[in-house]
Amino acid sequence: MKFIPVELESIAASIKNRNVNFYLFHDGKDQSLVDNIKAVKYENIKFYDVVVKNAGGYGAIARAGGGWCAAAYYSLCAHKYLPDDMDRILYLDAADIMVIGNIDDYYFDDFDDKMLIVTAAKYAVKDENIFPYEPLLLLDKRCASEISRGLFNSGSYVINLNKMREQNYDVKDYFLCAQLLYNSTGGNPKTYFGDQGFFSLLFVGNIKYFDFPKIADIYYMPYNFCLWYFDKQPQRQNYKARIVHFVGKNIFKPWKGRYETFLKRFQSEDELFELDDLNINQIHYYKMWYEYALMADKRLNDCGVFVAR
Repeated sequence: MKFIPVELESIAASIKNRNVNFYLFHDGKDQSLVDNIKAVKYENIKFYDVVVKNAGGYGAIARAGGGWCAAAYYSLCAHKYLPDDMDRILYLDAADIMVIGNIDDYYFDDFDDKMLIVTAAKYAVKDENIFPYEPLLLLDKRCASEISRGLFNSGSYVINLNKMREQNYDVKDYFLCAQLLYNSTGGNPKTYFGDQGFFSLLFVGNIKYFDFPKIADIYYMPYNFCLWYFDKQPQRQNYKARIVHFVGKNIFKPWKGRYETFLKRFQSEDELFELDDLNINQIHYYKMWYEYALMADKRLNDCGVFVAR
């Protein structure tokens, strides 16, 4: 929760040509932190907080997902909390996402009657042809296992709210799905890989890969640029990253970096790492996050939201 202001700062700086409605879904337990965020004013962002009912139901779904928190699944019922005339919304992970450019092409892309628009992480391959996974592949045990790992990375995706309303599932329906999947694996606590695994199993065949088939490359992820890219590719990508996701086996979260200034509001002294431990291209994005953190800290202080020194 406490890192949301940094994410908001990145949005305010990067999406200046539009008014942004930002909805924070939460369970209501940290209302004081939410109220602190509400105290901050932005020229182009309206902040709304949404207290999710039956948060425990999402926790039950999360327990079969290998350790993800319940909040990662709140978007399953986004249509029940958002205005009826809203046709779409961009989901962003809290904290480890940074917006650094225009997102119009992604946000306003045609759904083609699919539930989600995503950044592809996996394609099906047959006879050297690449194509999205389809529901029938769930009948193949090996393919089902691949789908459960996640067909996309869930740091950022666009939700078709109108299609969600047509389906009109609630958390009880999704819990039943999770229970059936859990039982089918004999009670494996890693039945699926977090929210992206669960969503992939639920919506396989109903997911649009952004820019596919024009581009079919798992390293193409301008709107969910995962920093593990530089663990696999030595050079910078040949496209501009617009949304950055601080995930990867060999990296740490951006608030754990040792920067020129220690930010007490966002950092803990006992869990800092040297930026030199990162790939030089990764460091570039950490320094960007640090600049947004400085801006967020100043804005909070200017609004009278202080931390003990």
